[in-house]
Amino acid sequence: MISPAVAASDDLYRRASAFADDLTARIQSVVAAADSFTAVILGEGSSARIVVGVIDTGTLEFRPIQLTINGKARLQLFIKFFCGWDSASRFLAVDKSWFHVRLDEKDTPLFRYEYVRQPGGVIPAAHLQVHAHRDETIYLMTAAERGRPKARKRKVKVPRLAELHFPLGGHRFRPCIEDVLEMLIFEFGIDTCPAFRQAIHHGREQWRKMQLRAAVRDDPELAADVLRSMDFEILSPEEPVLPNRDKLVAF
Repeated sequence: MISPAVAASDDLYRRASAFADDLTARIQSVVAAADSFTAVILGEGSSARIVVGVIDTGTLEFRPIQLTINGKARLQLFIKFFCGWDSASRFLAVDKSWFHVRLDEKDTPLFRYEYVRQPGGVIPAAHLQVHAHRDETIYLMTAAERGRPKARKRKVKVPRLAELHFPLGGHRFRPCIEDVLEMLIFEFGIDTCPAFRQAIHHGREQWRKMQLRAAVRDDPELAADVLRSMDFEILSPEEPVLPNRDKLVAF
């Protein structure tokens, strides 16, 4: 869905809008949700960002998707993508994404999958945070005299388990929305559309193919070597293409 405030000639916005439509189709093929995703521009000038999510057209506030169990609203799935160009300014890239699962709109998430393209400090690019409590884990979060445990101890504050960031495959191999939906289906029994399994498989396959293309661009010579080992005929360019080591080693 295209926002009337943005010119249709804006290529990045059109790609984000197509991504929003694709996301709508993918989710509505799995769960009986009537919500549609929209791409909007927040801010102005150089600080403007394109964000994709379920948006209230009256207030322009982002809203969660209502998930039902046995026909009754039980969970909320809050999804938001911040979009931009990739490093070569050729493909749409996700700068940040949120998949939050909550009991109600104002409640703290039960757990959340997040991705940050340029994370700060020692936070993994793709990570999971669980809002729960376990005494042994809390103890370990402040036991060491270096790194984040030391920083937590300086705050003189009991840490929360939700502050732990569990890594989830980095930039290329992070979970897709189909992974989250399938977990909610089998662990919590949320209601689904009749052909949800085929829709999940199709969406996950498309996601992984897209990520595989990106991973190949991170190290094309390695990809060429693998193809040659499978008897493909591959010619290398005259100028060698160096691997994108920043992506390959990113936490």
